[in-house]
Amino acid sequence: MNALSFKRYGVSGAACLCLLIGSAASAQIVNLHGRVIEVNTVKELYAAVNNPANRGVTVHLAPGTYLLSTTTGGDVVRRNRGALRLPPGMSLVGSEKRVDTNGDGVPDPVSAATPDDFSVPGTETIIDGSALDLPFEQRTDCAGEIFFAPNPVIHVGVNNLISHLTVFGGSHVAISEPTDDPVDPNGNLSMEVTYSVVESALGLSMGFSNCGCAARRARSVLTFSHNVVRRGTVLIQNFLTGDATNDHSDGPAIWATVTSNLFYNNGGLRATGGDKGTDGGSVTLYMSGNVFRNNVANFLGLGGVSRERFPPAIGNRLSVRSESDTFGEANASVHLEAGRGAGLGVLDDPRGSEIEAEFIRSHFIRESPDTPPEISIIGGGGRNNHTVVSVRRATVKTSAGVPVEGALLIQDEPVPDSGTNTARLAGSRRDFIRFNQGLPAPAARFFLDH
Repeated sequence: MNALSFKRYGVSGAACLCLLIGSAASAQIVNLHGRVIEVNTVKELYAAVNNPANRGVTVHLAPGTYLLSTTTGGDVVRRNRGALRLPPGMSLVGSEKRVDTNGDGVPDPVSAATPDDFSVPGTETIIDGSALDLPFEQRTDCAGEIFFAPNPVIHVGVNNLISHLTVFGGSHVAISEPTDDPVDPNGNLSMEVTYSVVESALGLSMGFSNCGCAARRARSVLTFSHNVVRRGTVLIQNFLTGDATNDHSDGPAIWATVTSNLFYNNGGLRATGGDKGTDGGSVTLYMSGNVFRNNVANFLGLGGVSRERFPPAIGNRLSVRSESDTFGEANASVHLEAGRGAGLGVLDDPRGSEIEAEFIRSHFIRESPDTPPEISIIGGGGRNNHTVVSVRRATVKTSAGVPVEGALLIQDEPVPDSGTNTARLAGSRRDFIRFNQGLPAPAARFFLDH
């Protein structure tokens, strides 16, 4: 398979290159540009964020803990129930400094004695949303289907930056798009998160989604680099945008760059082209230099997910290019599935979903022969869903660097020979064996060149 064609998904190669270069060039020391508001207290933080005149400003937080609350001391309910809803163009920048002891770009603990501390002492800048009372809020697609979504601690929308912070979500999503009216009338999102620690006990630390009828044609961009994600997945997806016509000619699109992050202690990454009725949705994801360890699941990639009620989800796509990512042992390390159905009662949903993925120089860590497969590749449930994956220069080793044999699972459907879905590896079986260490090659029929 050739390198991913970003033009296919509606973005020029030049735009993509600028996105990747911009992410790679991010410096740890932030130069504060434009108008800067210095903040030292949670009262000052609320005043800065809640002022609509502060579009495009940088809010710079001094070291300290900013404990958010739903009510004031006088029991008056705060705007957005105490959550922070960033105006367009606002940057929220803390004072935290990171340590990178091995020079790989991924933040490291400040010392071996404190493996969960990633901020240089004295620079800790913590936004704590654990005390907020944020009920789930209703989202609705173009056909009137309703879904109740969690409310984030920090709402992001258009041209927002979050950097050099620790964000504790508590039982809420730490960072996500607004649950109600979008900031942009077309639902477009643009966000950058760098050098931050993101954590939630909810199981979802951060969301970035084109969601709801207003986002049916949205074009959104995410850069996520040099961060630490723990106790909660980062979710990138299109969902709840479809209607009864199943028009998949011009669905919502996301371009995401995810580089040099640590996902650990049940942190992980999930990307879905289209879920809950989205038609024609696409996610184009570039990953590089990330480290996944101590997770139940490292990376889950889905093309389309069934609507759960008719009409079905049609024509969703996920494109992934992964370079030099490290995946630790997990119950599901890398799992790719073009069509995920709701069960035997909905046999033709989703339809026509695709995954096109490249994994280049992937490093898998395996300590035990009982470890589940390093890669699982499935066509999926539903109808006419197809997964095509290229794997080149992969290695499977122990944490001490000793080469070992791993495992690879590939099958057309969860129940073999039950439908019209396919899973295939790009290239030939011979080249797969030649260019990968530790991953056994499946039967020749699973290769495009056989």
